[in-house]
Amino acid sequence: MFKEFIHRRELLSRLEEFVYMAEKGNPLDASFPSFPDSKYGRLLNRLVNTYRRDMNDRDTLSAARELVVRESQDNIRQKKQLTQNISHELKTPVSSINGYLETVINNPGLSAQQRDIFLRKCYEQSQRLSSLLLDLSTITRMDEAGDKIEKELLSLSEIVAEAVSDMEPIAGKFDDKTGPMVKIGPEDRGTMKIINNFPEGKEILGNRSLLYSIFRNLLENALFYSKGTKVTISLEGESDLEYRIFIEDDGVGIDSMHLARIFERFYRVDKGRSRKLGGTGLGLSIVKNAVNLHGGAIRAVPVTPSGLRFEFTLAKES
Repeated sequence: MFKEFIHRRELLSRLEEFVYMAEKGNPLDASFPSFPDSKYGRLLNRLVNTYRRDMNDRDTLSAARELVVRESQDNIRQKKQLTQNISHELKTPVSSINGYLETVINNPGLSAQQRDIFLRKCYEQSQRLSSLLLDLSTITRMDEAGDKIEKELLSLSEIVAEAVSDMEPIAGKFDDKTGPMVKIGPEDRGTMKIINNFPEGKEILGNRSLLYSIFRNLLENALFYSKGTKVTISLEGESDLEYRIFIEDDGVGIDSMHLARIFERFYRVDKGRSRKLGGTGLGLSIVKNAVNLHGGAIRAVPVTPSGLRFEFTLAKES
């Protein structure tokens, strides 16, 4: 009888402690002692374990809610920053076009040669504006409907060859019989050679325009900004699931402080040079998004003694 009294008293004491902690919403860690092994003790232990699971669920839900709030705040901040960047990038060519046209209109005595110079500059800025709007359209399409982008079985080898063929005039291709072709791009850049070592017969399930934009933008990046003499495309590895591709130049490379950010939208290593050449600041961001949409990943790696290599993978079926 006395033992039963002590047992009940111990149960009530533990129960009071449990009720007090539960009312406060305090968690019960492993240090909270179990109830004695008896009919009522086992029942109360089940109650305590249920409370522990409930508290763990609440903690998990609270952590998930905080994560959603943080991601929402980050998305709002990123969209605000993107809107500001877009506004700035659109304002620059529009202001230039207005300035050139105003000069032509307000100076009827301009010579035909001077008028031609201003009109050509207007055209250059309008081309830059068109490129920017096209890139923004591509980015938006990938952001908002990436899962709805149509894919088909394609020859990746032909897409690479097409990008190389389109970029060769910009690289400054020479022909022994006819002499140098018209060279497009920076005036302070020498001729670059595009070496296409990508093998024939490689197929992929993907979107043609996005795959083309990967190779076009990476080649253009090398030709316009590397100040090198050659850029090489190669298939460095292949498995049943993916291709591993390198695009490497022998130019001046990029400082390590910029490598982590070059895929950000509107990020420029050399802002003045990029804008002067008509760069939109979206090319590498488009590349990263297009690679991701094809089940791959991309990174930029410094080359010894100089240069930059883009290493990326593309899933054969994404």
